[in-house]
Amino acid sequence: MHISNLLKVAAVGLAVLAVNQALLANAAETLRLGGVHSPSSFETKSLDRFAELVSEKTGGEVTVQVFPAGQLGDAVSMIENVMIGSQDMFANVADWNEHIIGDYAIMGMPFAFSGIDHVKRFLASDVAKDMKARMIEEKGIRVLADNFYRLPRILVTKEPVDGLDDVEGLKMRLANIDVYLDTWKALGARPTVIPWAEAYLALRTGVVDGLDSPLSSVYPQKFYQAAKHITMTNHSVAPFNILVSEKSFQALSEEHRQALTAAAQEAGDFYSEMISSEYETQKAEMTKAGVTFSDVELEPFVERARQVAERLEEEGKWSPGLFDKAQEF
Repeated sequence: MHISNLLKVAAVGLAVLAVNQALLANAAETLRLGGVHSPSSFETKSLDRFAELVSEKTGGEVTVQVFPAGQLGDAVSMIENVMIGSQDMFANVADWNEHIIGDYAIMGMPFAFSGIDHVKRFLASDVAKDMKARMIEEKGIRVLADNFYRLPRILVTKEPVDGLDDVEGLKMRLANIDVYLDTWKALGARPTVIPWAEAYLALRTGVVDGLDSPLSSVYPQKFYQAAKHITMTNHSVAPFNILVSEKSFQALSEEHRQALTAAAQEAGDFYSEMISSEYETQKAEMTKAGVTFSDVELEPFVERARQVAERLEEEGKWSPGLFDKAQEF
């Protein structure tokens, strides 16, 4: 072959190689983020905002694809995928982190925290920082941001709940989180594990009589259309958080890692402000639709839940003394 032809072939080969390398680089910096909430929820809106911020801060060099409503699987499956690195990111309430590090179960323990300020103090503590460090070291998952402060979890039921006696025998949809299941069984309910994406249908069709939900999710998930009674138990205030595979995180440049972290923090602030500004309008709409909001005497719930927490700690659900430590912050 003539030398000029050889040079042309070589040039074409180099061009193809360059294109392939560019494609691989682009693929490596496209992150898949899975969630379980509906596209119209506060949670998914904040993840969409996170994706926008990542693109802005990296000049489009890193993109985040958001897959809401369980498109990539249920919560436990997505957590496992992030652990092994087959999925880059997962976002949900921090309660679910108990499937990664056992001590995170304290975040989901009903009535363990008195409110958002209590949770913020705990998350700022060395105890919580150690939990996050162990998630990276032992399971390869990083908490990118956990400043997505949501409204407390409450009960949404077809019939009124005026006290602990009304929970007895209640067919209740719950997430697949051990501390939820153990506590509500002890409170007298009959829990059924149903994925979040299927919760509305279960409530609508009578598979369950009620469920627990963040107050800020009742309107976006349309639960109020299937059950008209909201009881302000305020039994959990754990924040929403974004998790990222440490493998995916470290594959990014230092500049891009900083951008990803900053975007997640800003999205958390966006989420918290959005809930604060929009919830009252949603509450008015639900009230207009016939929904009732009622308080309940919480002491009997709290006392029964404390007994469950003590038993779980004895059984090794979390580190000895962690429940009492959490109360101190």
